[in-house]
Amino acid sequence: MKTKFLSILLTIALLAALAACGTSGAPGDYPASAGNGASENVPADDTPELPDESQELFNVNATLGETVLVDEDGVKITATGLTYTAHSADLALTIENNSGKNLSFVSGSLGYSCNSINGYMVNDGYLNCDVANGKKVNDTISFSYDALMLYGINEIADMEIGFSMTDDDYNSTYSGPRQMKTSVFDTHDYTTDHYQKAITSGAAMSAYGYEVAHFSQDALYDQNGVKLLSSGLIRNQDGETALLLELENTTDSIVYVSTSDIAINGLVVNSSTWSSDAINPGKHRIVEVVLSSVFDDAYWDAYGLTDVGSVFLSLAQRNEDGAELALETPVEFMISGAEATFDGDGTEVYNNGGLRIVSKTVQEDPSEYSSNLYVLLLAENNSGRTLAIDDAYDSLSVNGFMTDYSFSGQELADGESAALVIQLWESSLEENEIVSASEVKEIEMGFEIKEGYTTIDEPTVTIAFE
Repeated sequence: MKTKFLSILLTIALLAALAACGTSGAPGDYPASAGNGASENVPADDTPELPDESQELFNVNATLGETVLVDEDGVKITATGLTYTAHSADLALTIENNSGKNLSFVSGSLGYSCNSINGYMVNDGYLNCDVANGKKVNDTISFSYDALMLYGINEIADMEIGFSMTDDDYNSTYSGPRQMKTSVFDTHDYTTDHYQKAITSGAAMSAYGYEVAHFSQDALYDQNGVKLLSSGLIRNQDGETALLLELENTTDSIVYVSTSDIAINGLVVNSSTWSSDAINPGKHRIVEVVLSSVFDDAYWDAYGLTDVGSVFLSLAQRNEDGAELALETPVEFMISGAEATFDGDGTEVYNNGGLRIVSKTVQEDPSEYSSNLYVLLLAENNSGRTLAIDDAYDSLSVNGFMTDYSFSGQELADGESAALVIQLWESSLEENEIVSASEVKEIEMGFEIKEGYTTIDEPTVTIAFE
């Protein structure tokens, strides 16, 4: 699941604030961060933005005059003003539909999100409303102060909002970003990188409960007008770890940047596309690669991932129509002071043609709400070729009983190692009267090994457990 790390920080801060309200301590008395191992390129500290003081720290004096955002094909969307509550800045909209069709309007969703404030792409600002033909709707898009201030935004100088419009036959059109300028646009400082100041602020770390293990302004990526401005390895109070990449789009078109081929300490944990994010022309985007979500942190110990010493990934670019703008480009982030190692040991279950697979363990789901089991394997490729490992459909049995499962294949370049995780489904295990990892004695599964589109081996692997 592709979680948003900055949203996780806000959730933790809110829970901390609620807990503080029930104690004798003063509201806003958040735990300090565990320390700051940031590299030497950290910007100067900035004023803290504490969650319970956000309204006082946010400039609520900026106003917005009535602005027509869309007036096309019988659809008119007008921004009628900007108001402020105790927790959010609210953009008021009037949507008029005279298109001849009933329409659904969406903004800021996973399916279509091109919203920005003050030059930074933001995930906040959700709208979903239905407008019948010939009717009007008044609606509001809200932006949380806390969410904005994690980007270093403490006032709204300009906004760009985009809309998808879908009829009853699921035909969609997209407005693209439409800009509004507020009364503070001419005085706002657009030259300062406010995000870097905010994310590395010691007070913000304490307030939102995270630490910066590494921060760098090294320009490790510059392709097709998209540049990496900073990278940071961030950990929250729950131990979740994320790589935050600040990218700038200097072109005159929207660019979608994707991440793939993610490896931690040299161990490939995801070889497919993990995320894709829109960056408007001239804007910054914070791409969040939540390592604890890419590879569940419950597995880390089994693979010897005790610390993050390096993160490798590929960045690629496409336009709005999905056409390729820049090929996948590998980027490696080295974390100073941490060892980039993993544990490749295990019980060998396959070795042929330079490809070796070892069994690590069977592990129970750490969640109290699930009884799924997880079989952890590791593959090493020294074949001199790039190989893809997938499963033979419906080929797995546990203790001789056919069992439903999930498996995400991996692609390994020569010299690479990858984690392979098999998820055994709770419902199927229960039917076979298997309720714990200790009851799994033998697993048999078919694999399909390919070089490109050519299948080079189809082994059936038997994995025994004591």
